[in-house]
Amino acid sequence: MNYRFVKLIYPYKSEEGNLIYFSSIKAYFKKKSDTIYDAVRLIENKFSSRIKETIKEVKIPVLLKEIINLHNINGIKSMDQIKTMVDQIKSGKEILSRHGLPNIKLVKTKYSEWILFDGHHSLLSYIIAGRTYLHEVPHLIVENKNGYVSDKEILIFYGIHSRLLTNANWRKYVINWQAPQERQLCEREQKNMGEIFNSFIVQI
Repeated sequence: MNYRFVKLIYPYKSEEGNLIYFSSIKAYFKKKSDTIYDAVRLIENKFSSRIKETIKEVKIPVLLKEIINLHNINGIKSMDQIKTMVDQIKSGKEILSRHGLPNIKLVKTKYSEWILFDGHHSLLSYIIAGRTYLHEVPHLIVENKNGYVSDKEILIFYGIHSRLLTNANWRKYVINWQAPQERQLCEREQKNMGEIFNSFIVQI
């Protein structure tokens, strides 16, 4: 039976600053058409605080600002939500879903590009609050047995507009679910979360 890995990562406070709590769960396919979203939903439905965690060292840090966004700045809909999240982070609390899972969800391509497919408000809030590296924030990663996902699988993040894209050219586009349907697929303006952050600071 085929499966994907869903990896859960939470910061581990240490003097070294590069340790994490880590757990990995197999999400089994029911059918070939199951998507990355299906893997996340499966874990949400079966998540338990009893999942075994190990403490691991992060040897290759990932910069938050280099993570690829799937929304332009105009797709970031709630400035008040971001302010609330920043205050929460600065008070020592992490941003988690109602299931206790990370809001920040990512995949990695075979070219080692990190794609943020959920949690743009959360990740931007962590950057504003002063976090620098991915291992410093709670996050969830979905990957296949080979350690990444294909360009074809990434198209699911564009919903009905995926039919307008080829496997590789998703990099030129983002999605804005707040816009009317005919304007939801947009040309990319910001290439990563660092550029989103810069645009956000200019706006405020």
